[in-house]
Amino acid sequence: MSKFINWKNDWFSRNFQLFVDGAQKGMITFSAWRSNAESMFEDKNYQFVNENFWQSRTKVIDRKTNEVAAIITYDSWKSKAVISLNNGEQYEWKSTGMWKRQFTISNDKDAHIMYSSGSNSGSISSDTDNELLIIAGLFIKQIYNNRAAIIIACIVPIITTSTLHH
Repeated sequence: MSKFINWKNDWFSRNFQLFVDGAQKGMITFSAWRSNAESMFEDKNYQFVNENFWQSRTKVIDRKTNEVAAIITYDSWKSKAVISLNNGEQYEWKSTGMWKRQFTISNDKDAHIMYSSGSNSGSISSDTDNELLIIAGLFIKQIYNNRAAIIIACIVPIITTSTLHH
């Protein structure tokens, strides 16, 4: 069964709103100073908690049971991540577009979720009803957006300083 979801992102707060057939069905709310997040989609509620300073792993906690439902592990050199569910299943998140505007989650068997994004909105086409995977895709997108912003914030002053000295 295919599921189509639209999302909007508030650029300044980094939060997402998820819509099905025009009605808001969920959201992802990020912490003000950290990349942790609370999410709700349909009847599921998850908390995303980053481990360590470099955010190389994220625990996804089911808020109804307070158990770890998944672990997300990020590839530091590529725009890829692995979502490992507590039942042993693994899914790969990867960027598929040249401009990082498209990304997918797949297990190469029966689950495939495609995301496309604009500047502050996008769409999701999913052939799975797994809410955790659907939300995790947007969360991972934001983690990689944050990393890109940090890199730019670090490199621009260096380039500017070195250009002004020459």
